Amino acid sequence: MIEVKKMKLRPAALLLPLALATVACAPQSPQEQQADQIRDQADAQGDAIEAAAANQAAQMEEQAATLTNQAGTSQGFDAQRINVRAEALRKEAELIKEQAEARAKAVRDQGEAQASAVLAK
Repeated sequence: MIEVKKMKLRPAALLLPLALATVACAPQSPQEQQADQIRDQADAQGDAIEAAAANQAAQMEEQAATLTNQAGTSQGFDAQRINVRAEALRKEAELIKEQAEARAKAVRDQGEAQASAVLAK
């Protein structure tokens, strides 16, 4: 049989959620507002970069699927060439997504650096 022990809560622990809510609702300074705006813009720009790359990669993967279907109806060297093209498109699509992730991270990092600089003033 499992024994359940009762825990005592300290009065200070009961006030913690209230204290956190008060801090979260405190008005922001102009610098904090500007820093948040910079971060939000960088996040939006990073999201746009990733979304554009995802769309481009999806189109390329669709083309690769079409080529793979064509290769199924072909024979011999023609089928092999078509499969090579399809695989190349898939790999290029992956590289496009990886590059976009790196670019988006760089944009977000730059936004965070700018926000930190604003807060440091």
